[in-house]
Amino acid sequence: MYNTIQMKKFGKRLTMLSLAIVGFTSCSVDVTEENTVTPIETTQLLTLGPRNLDPIIIQDLSNTEPQIAKSRATDAAGDDRGRFNITLKFLLPPTERQEQVFNDAAARWERIIIGDVPSFTGTIPSAFPGFPDAVDGTLDDIVIEVALAPIDGPGGTLGAAGPNFVRLDDFLTLSGVMFFDVADLDFLESLDLFEDVIVHEMGHVLGVGTLWNTVPFGFDRTLLEGPDSSPFFSGRKANVFWNAEGGTGELPIENMGGPGTAFGHWQESTLNNELMTGFLNLGENPLSRITAGSMRDLGYRSSSVGEQYDLPRGTPGVDLSTLEDGDNSQGLNIGAMETLLQPVGFVVSSEK
Repeated sequence: MYNTIQMKKFGKRLTMLSLAIVGFTSCSVDVTEENTVTPIETTQLLTLGPRNLDPIIIQDLSNTEPQIAKSRATDAAGDDRGRFNITLKFLLPPTERQEQVFNDAAARWERIIIGDVPSFTGTIPSAFPGFPDAVDGTLDDIVIEVALAPIDGPGGTLGAAGPNFVRLDDFLTLSGVMFFDVADLDFLESLDLFEDVIVHEMGHVLGVGTLWNTVPFGFDRTLLEGPDSSPFFSGRKANVFWNAEGGTGELPIENMGGPGTAFGHWQESTLNNELMTGFLNLGENPLSRITAGSMRDLGYRSSSVGEQYDLPRGTPGVDLSTLEDGDNSQGLNIGAMETLLQPVGFVVSSEK
């Protein structure tokens, strides 16, 4: 059961926590209604693999093995024409509604990220030990493993999301993870927030808040800058749209909130209902041109389109002239606060 506090939590704030071992029931399910799943009583353990080990290095065999036919992530008609494709791999059978929501979420990101990235040929292990490989063959362009399983019941932990393996030459996600407690999905649906949550967490898999800075990974990218008290996003394209939408100064990044909120989202108090703040509002949460621009700053070939978003003219962002080097007086500990999933490994191009 959900009480008022829990409703506020899921209606306003969604925090991703790293998970270790949880129980779930599988392998077959009975779909009793469009939005519900009744599990058959076969209990297993699902483990999200350790993420604090030495990085796993995998060689891309694209140029050394015969190419395997590419697969599309969506059912859209027509030729691929070099577009960006998001492949969803469900570890447990979803309901028809759940599958639809994830496909619709992928389509929203595929309207923003439009440029193809190099396909990968080889084997990438699953983020969940004991499950089949996430990739075994040729992938175009990214695969996301989706685990919808019981975790801790309604109103508790919602899940975890982020990259699993990234390409070393561009530090963009090749395989990612979205792990959710099924006990919370119907409630999110009742608030009309289910798809927004999935789009939001898919953004973290693609790199929002998780791949902004790559030090000490050896790839030169620093998009999160400033002191802990006033962090800001330094990407040029996102700031062009931040200013075009009505913001002044630099695009502010959240420095408040619990694990998974601070330093991984746009600032809620400033950008309000933009989808990639750390809080989701009841009603519309648009994926704006600001977020679309940030994907170009990450290195994707993205379009400059976004959903309708109203930011009051003159909304203040971070004023660089007021910042002093080393100012951490009101900041938060990034290491203690950041719990969005980080990559466990890298894929090296066969051309290197």
